[in-house]
Amino acid sequence: MTDAAVVGRILREYRQRTIPPSDVQHVHGSVRGDRVSYRLRLTGGEFVTIRAARADAAVGPQFSGCTAATMVDWLSGRAATLRWLAQRGYPAPRVVPTRSGDLVGLAGAWLTLATTFVAGALMRPDLGQLGMLGEALGNLHSLPAVEEGDATGGEPGPSVAVGTSHWHPDAAIPATLRRLDSVETLLPAQWRPLHKSFRQTVQAVGRHAADLPQAVVHGDAWPGNAILAGVGVPGGAHGGLSDGFPGGTDSGRAELILIGWETSGIGLPLLDLGYCLLECHLNPDLPTDQPRAWHIQPDDRRIAAVADGYSRRRILPPGEQELLLEGIRFGAAFIGAIHFEQALLEGVRGAAMDARLDLLHNRLAVSQAVAERASHHLTGSGKRYAEPGRPEAAGA
Repeated sequence: MTDAAVVGRILREYRQRTIPPSDVQHVHGSVRGDRVSYRLRLTGGEFVTIRAARADAAVGPQFSGCTAATMVDWLSGRAATLRWLAQRGYPAPRVVPTRSGDLVGLAGAWLTLATTFVAGALMRPDLGQLGMLGEALGNLHSLPAVEEGDATGGEPGPSVAVGTSHWHPDAAIPATLRRLDSVETLLPAQWRPLHKSFRQTVQAVGRHAADLPQAVVHGDAWPGNAILAGVGVPGGAHGGLSDGFPGGTDSGRAELILIGWETSGIGLPLLDLGYCLLECHLNPDLPTDQPRAWHIQPDDRRIAAVADGYSRRRILPPGEQELLLEGIRFGAAFIGAIHFEQALLEGVRGAAMDARLDLLHNRLAVSQAVAERASHHLTGSGKRYAEPGRPEAAGA
């Protein structure tokens, strides 16, 4: 199987004639594996992103909170969520239906999901644009609440269900605890404090999950998944997935659009916001071969910009205020449980795994400071997150 053969099948599924190789850009993955993505210029001049996955491919552990048992379930959930956002007028990539009108296509052995390509520049982490990121997230979380499987309830267009995010408590919490349980007897001594902290965080969220509001969430909101649409794109070029173009932006006029909706759907806004408050410290152009560059030090100005932007659209209710620290830590616990499982049950060891665990130590070490500083802007009054008896993961 070659890229040309897969692209040919995809074009037929979307009723497109053959396009020149110059209008096909490979984004990531491989036809020799089970996932591949392309950027295509269709015959009408529109750019689209095509994500293709083999129908028999396993849903990755990072999506274990999405309640998707098969690849078609996972793609259908992402497509349905994007369609729901379109019907609500929320700025996000739009699903491009197949020739038969389906949200998810079938091109031979490959399932496909096509979305419009968002042209623009990757956001710069200046304070104005970080405020726009927080506002975009607050706007998303303030959309009318839906339940998993609900239709649009009278909205124009066809009825669609909404998928589930990996921040959905009914799946994410038991999946994470199950992973932590499975490795407990295998833990090296130096990993035990980290493991204990993960468990305490997940259990704390679990005890209150039924009382926390749910909404459609993004699942991976950080500067690398935010595009300033239509600006900083010289000569009609397009940026936003694997490349962006600097300069020339005016955050007062530009529209910030979130991309990277792979983990989106119904979930807990608290976890979505908590993740963003940590990852807003990262720049989109960090070197992938320097793990320490991905560590963060709390920056009052960045935290304030995101939190103030969020608060312009949504006020954090009391239940979320009380759990803000655990909401910030939950992403590290969810990812850390996967890393523990891979290291201790699947035998994934070495420098790469050490770097992953080192990053998780960093996230837990700074989480209390981030929560304390964010609370001033999200609640109007600072809250000290004293934790007597709580292990300090940073020194583990």
